[in-house]
Amino acid sequence: MTDIAARVRQTIARHRMISPRDTVLLAVSGGADSVCLLHVLLGLREELGFGVKVAHLDHRFRGEESRKDAEFVRDLADRLGVHCVTDVVNVPHFLLSRRMSTQDAARMLRYQFLVKTSKLEYCQRIATAHNADDQAETVLMRVLRGAGPTGLAGIPPKRGGTIVRPLLDVWRAEIEEYLALRDLPFRTDESNLDSKYLRNRVRNELLPVLSTYNPNVRGSLRQLGAIMTDVAAHLESETERALPDLVIQARLGQFVLDLGKLGGYDEVLRRSIFRRTFESLRPDLPPLEFRHVEELLELVRRGEVGSSVALPDGARARLEHGRLVVSHGEGPPAIPTVALPVPGSVTLRDAALVITAEVQPRESFSSRLEDAADDEAFFDRDAVRAPLLVRPRKEGDRFRPFGMDGTKTLKELFIDSKIPFTLRSAVPLLCDRDEILWAVGVRRAAGAVVTPETREVLTIKVRSLEEHPGLRQDPPH
Repeated sequence: MTDIAARVRQTIARHRMISPRDTVLLAVSGGADSVCLLHVLLGLREELGFGVKVAHLDHRFRGEESRKDAEFVRDLADRLGVHCVTDVVNVPHFLLSRRMSTQDAARMLRYQFLVKTSKLEYCQRIATAHNADDQAETVLMRVLRGAGPTGLAGIPPKRGGTIVRPLLDVWRAEIEEYLALRDLPFRTDESNLDSKYLRNRVRNELLPVLSTYNPNVRGSLRQLGAIMTDVAAHLESETERALPDLVIQARLGQFVLDLGKLGGYDEVLRRSIFRRTFESLRPDLPPLEFRHVEELLELVRRGEVGSSVALPDGARARLEHGRLVVSHGEGPPAIPTVALPVPGSVTLRDAALVITAEVQPRESFSSRLEDAADDEAFFDRDAVRAPLLVRPRKEGDRFRPFGMDGTKTLKELFIDSKIPFTLRSAVPLLCDRDEILWAVGVRRAAGAVVTPETREVLTIKVRSLEEHPGLRQDPPH
């Protein structure tokens, strides 16, 4: 007979699942797999120096049978001298207000319970009893769905540094033999035979058919999962290496990627970059489907500025001048309309900007007008018609660019200046009573120009909150 304890010990060591002095919260359903893992971990805890606690969640799926499962787990833990935490959640009732499958809802609520319980019980690890058959079934299910490398990797031995699967290298037949030889009781879930669940159809119908073509089909699928785990890890590493060079702007709800640099990567890595970028928009977004990734690839191939593709949950990717903007939500913060005192300053906290106005006599003004940086502009104080305002753009705004005859729309100015569509609402406009004086950071207008006859020079500067010395905050201790 195979020594399951030795196999589990090797799996724990290979993946560094459990450290000495850890306490492991083991999810025990009462079925064969979790009962086996509980006995094995209890046999290893002294040797490896960890503690064990048990958790059981009653999903209220099977009425009286569910209640008996919980009672069985409590009794088992009591006999073995292990602390046990149980809880009840009504999954059928939960599903009345959710558009989720029964299995997905049960899985989500189970992990929420385990994470919460692990914190309350001061457990450093959460162990589940997924086995080698579960791995083979998962890989096959994902083959059927057309998954990529990450999906075909199947069930990870370790997830998030907390959730571990010590039984993942042990087959179900070995588990049943282990329990039978030791006369260890367990509960049987009759729903495992219900063909309405895809996993049950794969396990009970499809895999037996595939076994007639390859008697070791389960082993081959598990091997595929192991290979794809390495491929997925390599892609993850390459993606992590590429992103810092690609990302122009990153914040919750929006990522801006350098289109030119993105073109230097092959399509395999681009796919991984798209998936990671989308995952990073918000933590609760559903994953990109295959068709979304292909549409993103085609968007970049075409290179049509202004074209876009729809992504899950209302997100969108848009091609700008030299940029791919992937966004979810409302985009950059809108600029408010505020009066700018002269001299004085205004703080646009949502946009993280400070705009200041200073006045000095013409004779003491030492800068040359052409030396103005992108974040400052100079005006003839007497030619500016009060009040001075900072405001967002409006539909139909026209602009008289410095050095040009006539006017153009603000939209034309932004297009000519290659300002991405998604960032245009974040450009403040400095205006006096009659006209736009400066599209801040983009271009100043022809009005109120400093001349030899100017008596006072009005200098407008824009700074980020972090750069403004009067608004810096000491870092928290």
